[in-house]
Amino acid sequence: MEENVSEPAHFDSSAILLRSLTRALRKLGEVGAADEASRIAARAWSDLRHGDAELAEKINGTMHYLARLPDEVDAARNHRPKPE
Repeated sequence: MEENVSEPAHFDSSAILLRSLTRALRKLGEVGAADEASRIAARAWSDLRHGDAELAEKINGTMHYLARLPDEVDAARNHRPKPE
């Protein structure tokens, strides 16, 4: 009797990591660090653009999202009182 063992589902670690990165960058931007998040996203895009255009395009979408965040969000970060 032959055992019915299915093949493991395709595991795309790059896509999984990119999804986590883009979520983290969006959250970083939403809490007032859009400039820093944009710099990180730009570096990731630069690293990916020649090797994996599809992943680079997803990072590009994140950069556009960060660029559209209201200026007040980033400005609020710069005016927070420092903890004592």
